[in-house]
Amino acid sequence: MEISNLAIMNSSLLKNIESFQIFFWIFSILLIVNISPFYVSALSDQTELKKILLIAGENILKISPDNDFHPGGIYYNAMTFNGTIPGPAIEVDEGEVFQLTVRNDGELVHSIDLHGINGPTQALSGSIQPGMNKTLEIKAETSGLFVYHCDGDNLNGIWDHIASGMYGGFIVHSKREQPAKEFFISFNEVYNTRDRGFFEGTNNTVGTFDMNKFLNNDPDLILTNGMAYKYFPFIGTIAKISINKNAEMFNVKVGELVRWYIINAGPRDEITFNFAGGMINKVVSTDDMLSNSFGAKNLYEIIIPPGTGRILETIFPEEGIYVGNDHDIGSLLKGAGFVVNANKK
Repeated sequence: MEISNLAIMNSSLLKNIESFQIFFWIFSILLIVNISPFYVSALSDQTELKKILLIAGENILKISPDNDFHPGGIYYNAMTFNGTIPGPAIEVDEGEVFQLTVRNDGELVHSIDLHGINGPTQALSGSIQPGMNKTLEIKAETSGLFVYHCDGDNLNGIWDHIASGMYGGFIVHSKREQPAKEFFISFNEVYNTRDRGFFEGTNNTVGTFDMNKFLNNDPDLILTNGMAYKYFPFIGTIAKISINKNAEMFNVKVGELVRWYIINAGPRDEITFNFAGGMINKVVSTDDMLSNSFGAKNLYEIIIPPGTGRILETIFPEEGIYVGNDHDIGSLLKGAGFVVNANKK
């Protein structure tokens, strides 16, 4: 009887030793390949990691149409992400983890600074030499609208790179976001070495960044989604002045909820934004609580400082033309405005 019990105990002990050896073997392999068996990935609740590629470079872009203000149009040696001003809007959901790669196909040193992200290993790429790239893994913890832009070479040249077009919008959609018709708008200033002013233009030459104009805060144009007067066909009724014969327009329905993602890349001036003929019904803050200044039910104007964005919600009550613009009329004349057409159809 005692021998039998001892045999059972020895057999059980051997099994425990074998189980421990198997566990130790698996644990050792995980350590060798640098995987912790106690680590739970931040991606565990995501089905797939979103991958975004931004290609940094330099290229010549048309930034103003041919009109009486700027004869022949205006062309400029721009700096861009993915070849456009602004760069593509980055859209993710609140809490989402995504991968952002910046590839430098240009001839200059470039980088990225992603606003709205907490921690330099996620928000800043550092300087990226021509022909090189950098990949960041980022968690979007705060909902709202932010700006991303090039920092130049660790802030050396940041003024030139932003003013020349290296920026874009970063949208983190809230978990509580309501359905709406959505539009994205960007504003930025251009300081052009070749621009001789209104009614003269550049005489069909291509300019670059002008440091003296920048320091004097004297921009030649304010771009709206990459072009001055892009959404502005004319001014005047009796004495009409054609500004852009190929102008685009934002079309909405009377009574529908419209959400505007508006960023001001600057790099210097604020935008005092309003809708002529309408009201801003709601301003969505970064925590998605709907708020208005001083408790007002509606706002007419809101300030958008350089390097920031605002999410605005509007409901246009009547058919007709509304104008979204900077109420600094000089900026409006330089291109900071767009036309909204509201109809019942």
